[in-house]
Amino acid sequence: MLEKPVYTYNKPLPKMQKRRRKSSGAGSFLRSFLITLIVLTSLAAFAYRSDVKNAFSDLVATLTGSNAGRVEFSLPFSPRRQNILFMGVDVASNAQDPFKGNRSDSMLLVSIAPYGKDINIISIPRDSKVYIPNRNKPDKINHAFAYGGPDLSVKTVEETFGVRIDHYIALSNEGLIKFIDTIGGLPIYIEKDMHYNDSTAGLHINLTQGEHVLNGEQTEGYLRFRKDALGDIGRIRRQQWFFNALMKRLKEPSVLVKIPEVLKVMPKYIKTDLSIYELSQYAALVKSVDISSIQVATLPGTPSTKGVISYWILDPDKTQEIINKLVYRDKSAPLSEAISVGILYTPNKESLALSLKTQLEQNGAVVKMQNRSSLTHDHIAIHNLDVSGDVMESFKNVIPEMKDKQTVYDPVGFNKAAKDFTIVLAGS
Repeated sequence: MLEKPVYTYNKPLPKMQKRRRKSSGAGSFLRSFLITLIVLTSLAAFAYRSDVKNAFSDLVATLTGSNAGRVEFSLPFSPRRQNILFMGVDVASNAQDPFKGNRSDSMLLVSIAPYGKDINIISIPRDSKVYIPNRNKPDKINHAFAYGGPDLSVKTVEETFGVRIDHYIALSNEGLIKFIDTIGGLPIYIEKDMHYNDSTAGLHINLTQGEHVLNGEQTEGYLRFRKDALGDIGRIRRQQWFFNALMKRLKEPSVLVKIPEVLKVMPKYIKTDLSIYELSQYAALVKSVDISSIQVATLPGTPSTKGVISYWILDPDKTQEIINKLVYRDKSAPLSEAISVGILYTPNKESLALSLKTQLEQNGAVVKMQNRSSLTHDHIAIHNLDVSGDVMESFKNVIPEMKDKQTVYDPVGFNKAAKDFTIVLAGS
């Protein structure tokens, strides 16, 4: 059903064919990750503490309107795949009711394998040009929330990408600020100077390169900044670094004791259709998740090259590949030749790069090295979608320096030094 695009890059993505289900059964990317952490990770992972467990139960009751008793965290997880749509909502249009008439500044599709075996995350760029149901012409996907709230956003994603959405969670941008301030700020490396002022939108960004502890407003600015060559895609990549920094922060003892306070202030910033039973399932799941095993991708495409409206024109073939890989978990055919690995490194990481090269070659890889004067953040970028998760896992099991690095699917090749995947050593 997909069509090869005409390379004006100004057509919306055609609707994708739905995959047959194997079983039957019932602003910005920052806010989406924040929801994940608040509802699933930063809270549930510490549910063994009685004060956090009770506070989480109170939050669930507030969100779902239920008067049920305390939540239990030992429920079995679903035997089928679960897809959850996370949305960050910009309150600029309607501050009184953040979930009515406002655009979703971000969309994040989180796919959980049957029995919670693994978790994959796909970021949908907010400017993606798509067909919104019951609208007369193509539009940006983030407008769906303004037209019809979370229900229309869910329907748009389902019809555009051919996936079933089981549940949604939405968070207003004010929730980000409250969350970061409540936990005492976020230590993070800022890869370059960022300066931007928009009095109409109330957005003022004044950040300098280096290590910083950001407050809530500064964190929002870091994650909303997109005045660079990559635009919204660069912003999404920064939000991936934000996720890693926040995960480290949430493991600190000084933050753990603040979780009950977080749970008290967050309910009014969150909207979800998850029940107590479902939330408790995810809470039980997250305690066993290895964060380094989560695979992340941004839907590939190209900025529009004509017209006055800025769109992200999704590449149908590569988008379908990402969905097949991360949602439906299609198995890749074995590679027919030795795997090609690149190492990008800054001068102060040369010794580590040489060590990695030796270890990769000992495990059958063909390695290419490139020295760069500066890079953003450490990560592993997969360019060839035929590189299976099993292949990456095998490398991580025998090469300790790869174990904890975030894995990002990058078929476009923003950081590409070899055909199959690239290890980026930035020192941050």
